[in-house]
Amino acid sequence: MSVFERIDRLESGPFAAAWRRLVGVLATYPDTPESALKTAVLTNMLGVIALGDAEDYQHTANLVRRFGHQQVAQIQNELDDLVRLGPHLPLTTAACLELARRTHIERAVATAGQPDEEASAVAGKCYATAFWLLMADVDPLRPAPVPKDADELAQVIERRGVDEWRKVLAIIAANPWGPEVSRLTELAVEADLPAPASAMEWCAKVYRKRFEEAERLEVAKEIRRLVAISGCSQRQFAQYIGTSPSRLSTYVNGLVTPSAAMMLRISRSASALAQGATWSGGL
Repeated sequence: MSVFERIDRLESGPFAAAWRRLVGVLATYPDTPESALKTAVLTNMLGVIALGDAEDYQHTANLVRRFGHQQVAQIQNELDDLVRLGPHLPLTTAACLELARRTHIERAVATAGQPDEEASAVAGKCYATAFWLLMADVDPLRPAPVPKDADELAQVIERRGVDEWRKVLAIIAANPWGPEVSRLTELAVEADLPAPASAMEWCAKVYRKRFEEAERLEVAKEIRRLVAISGCSQRQFAQYIGTSPSRLSTYVNGLVTPSAAMMLRISRSASALAQGATWSGGL
């Protein structure tokens, strides 16, 4: 049963105003596949918050299976701006809290008749959806001060909303290898907040991967520059530095990051060639 088929419960519940505003916004959308996806994601998100039926969680999981966590989260992140209920992102906060209730969701889906394996999978997808929604607007340039102790962290997490939670994660996003990662995780564990502790560890992994990807692309860009200033073709340059053309191609295209020793060799060789050293490779 879709959200629209349970509209009587929405219109008589505490999120009636949000529902009416959302319907008004959706009515202005053009008839396109992109709009259809937005409608599905946003009505599902409000259904999760306002109704919390097993079918709402299953629909969330199905959307994620089809379109991926990050695309779904980016659309979910628009809901508060669209309905404008008030500051501090109340709907996004409510969605994160509801979707993170892994045990509750698993029990609800199983009670609705789904096999235990599917109920567990749906709960896992919903839990991950809460994480990616939380991550959707983390700004590494706007971190909060590191909480002094577990009580201060607990107050942020238990009494404030997503906009403040994201500022805590921004501490990690700014330096995912820094000591703040373990410090924040330890404070969350001390405050008996296992879900936030898990989110902090997960955030660190995500941003480490993003940093490594950016660094790998930056190294590739630098290698392309060095090959260019050498005046050689890639094939010639590969022979000059003692590697194969195919191997150099992986460096140039960012598929593989060379070792520090190889990077130094590439830099020195490019400088020597650029300064007029004689190329005698015969290619």
